[in-house]
Amino acid sequence: MELTYITRGMSAPKGKPRVYFSCHPADFETAFPLITEDILRHANCAIWYDSDPFSCPDEAEMEEILSDMQLAVFAVSSAFLQEENRARNVELPLALKHHVPVLPIMLENGLGYKFSDTCAKIQVVSKYVTDSTATPYDEVLETFLGSVLIGDELAEKVRDAFDAYVFLSYRKKDRRHAQRLMRLIHENPQFRDIAIWYDEYLVPGEAFNDAIKDAFAKSSLFAMAVTPHLEEEGNYVMRVEYPMARDRETEDTGFEVVPVEMYEKKDSFFGRAWRINQARLKKHKEFKYREITDLKDEHRPKELSQTFIDALAKIAKKANDGSAQHRFFIGLAYLNGIDMEVDPEKALDLLISASEDPAPCMDATEKLADMYRNGEGVEADMQTAICWQERLTDQYLKAYEENHNPDEHKGYGTAHFKALRKLSDMYKDVGNLSKAVEIAQKALSFSHGLDKEVGIREQERDQALILNRLGSLYREMGDMPAAEECFAKSSRIYERQVGEIGTQRARRDLSISYERLGDLYRKRSEYARAEAYYEKARTIREQLNASYTSTGSRRDLSVILTKLGNVRKSEKRYEEAAVYYNQALAMDEVLAAEVKAPQAFDDYAVSLVKIGDIHKAQGRLEDAAGCYEKARSIFEKNAEKTGSQSFREHYAGGCEKLASARKKLGDKAAADRFYREAIALRQQLYEEAKTLANANALATSYYNYGIFRKNKEYLEKARALWDELSKIDESYAKYRDKVIQTIQKIQ
Repeated sequence: MELTYITRGMSAPKGKPRVYFSCHPADFETAFPLITEDILRHANCAIWYDSDPFSCPDEAEMEEILSDMQLAVFAVSSAFLQEENRARNVELPLALKHHVPVLPIMLENGLGYKFSDTCAKIQVVSKYVTDSTATPYDEVLETFLGSVLIGDELAEKVRDAFDAYVFLSYRKKDRRHAQRLMRLIHENPQFRDIAIWYDEYLVPGEAFNDAIKDAFAKSSLFAMAVTPHLEEEGNYVMRVEYPMARDRETEDTGFEVVPVEMYEKKDSFFGRAWRINQARLKKHKEFKYREITDLKDEHRPKELSQTFIDALAKIAKKANDGSAQHRFFIGLAYLNGIDMEVDPEKALDLLISASEDPAPCMDATEKLADMYRNGEGVEADMQTAICWQERLTDQYLKAYEENHNPDEHKGYGTAHFKALRKLSDMYKDVGNLSKAVEIAQKALSFSHGLDKEVGIREQERDQALILNRLGSLYREMGDMPAAEECFAKSSRIYERQVGEIGTQRARRDLSISYERLGDLYRKRSEYARAEAYYEKARTIREQLNASYTSTGSRRDLSVILTKLGNVRKSEKRYEEAAVYYNQALAMDEVLAAEVKAPQAFDDYAVSLVKIGDIHKAQGRLEDAAGCYEKARSIFEKNAEKTGSQSFREHYAGGCEKLASARKKLGDKAAADRFYREAIALRQQLYEEAKTLANANALATSYYNYGIFRKNKEYLEKARALWDELSKIDESYAKYRDKVIQTIQKIQ
């Protein structure tokens, strides 16, 4: 396995959070630069990956590497889900097995449910969010990374909490032995807070040598994993590290060297354990007469433990207060492998102890909630995560009530509000919408008293934020009047803020409130009111796009322009609809060229279909056919490239649109070809997944072609499918009856 890494500015990976990236091999060239750029923008980490994604590495080696990662990121495409590949079949299960947090990033819309059904029921993130009222991709990504990875500032606090440092020396091929030696040291409770420096996946070079020197400078003990691999010529341990340690040990520094022989009792070579030949080692040409004395045996635990007790007793340890905060830092060290071996069980014990302390560490409680939510070091369990999150809200509320002073605010009120907001989201995630509403209402009520702590503007923004969440919850529950009231209140707050401060953030938030109100009114067919709010959102987004042009600002503007076009189309104001659709199309064309991803091209093709529909409604059939042909071609390329179900559905729809236009133009041969192409695609989709939607789509294709050819055979196929569907859902009976009438007319 050719493991390599990428970091910001290709700096050294040592000390940075470890992220593993994988995907379907065919997606690597496109997905790797896109996703790693996104991650590194939000987190100063080291992203490790196999430079040969088509290789078949040893599974045991892969498991060892993955188990030491803090996060595994998978770029998910249709190919990832549909084809055999090591990312889905091997690496994802291994990450879940070792409770490594997994972040699946969807490269296409509509894959989340399939990933949940076929891979794992965990949170997914869509890179190409087309719903501008949803939380933006970058914000979701930043929040998730922040809940899993340790930032630079926090990592330094963790390192400052260690009592002392031990330098662990080993051959890279003995990494498994080195990890075992770390655990042997930390088995003694009195050494729990001692850090162990080791070189992870570093490769020799300037950065490597600098890291070695820095580690030597702050270490008080040199532990060496001794195996037969040290007998090999030219190895870095015998050539550089061990001589440096022995030279330092001879000085009056208190620095000690503890060599430990590591070997497997059950492994054998010619009938005996594979162990180092000390006589041969003494003749090593790079040994420079530095004899390894008093070699300890890992399988004599009492003797080994006493050796470390004696050696570590001489180390000048930092004093620590044993507080809950200190235990939190050491727990993070074990959880994330910060100058420690990764030990989730030890981390969990320390974090629970810190959270349940009489003077609790709220950071530990928050981390426990995130661990169970993300499956970090433990099996993912949303109910347990909710329990810890509820404990966190109680802890912050108690701290707020005990420390509430009008002249001195410690931020506990804001922390309580944010914890409530997150708790509401967690209840929503498990489908308990009524409880999510109850908690969000608590957060809203509590926010009214936060003006002295955060200022009126920030307090109002918090209120608007929770009102939007409440509105979305009410809308999902079907309570449209309550949703409307919440969105209206939030928009009034944002209007005030835009008038006072006019920041980019406030203006975008206001445009989202307007869009949500427009969506509600459009659903109720109140087109004039929907149009008025969409127009307000459009004005803001045009200004934002002019001032802060980005992929996100263009996508936001394209979405609202399309919705305005939809309103005009619903009212049969086709000329006006075409104006908005064409503006959205121009945006989508730029996005497709900029992003160069199948989903962006799909969005562009969908806009072409909408323009084609307007041309068709106006009787401009040649123009409509031209748009449909362009869209069909894009859909076809996406379908061939990705195999995506949604892209193939769009491909079939594009064929049907084009067939209809060609039929009206009198081009029967072309119409016949495209109808048949659509039927073939629909049949394939139905065979793969016999869902109601796929059955209905196939029946519709049969019906359209039967009408076109006046072909009773295809009409009967449509009737049979709708007859079966009507037994499940009576609403399909009207289609069955309609096709029966059509068959009778043909007879």
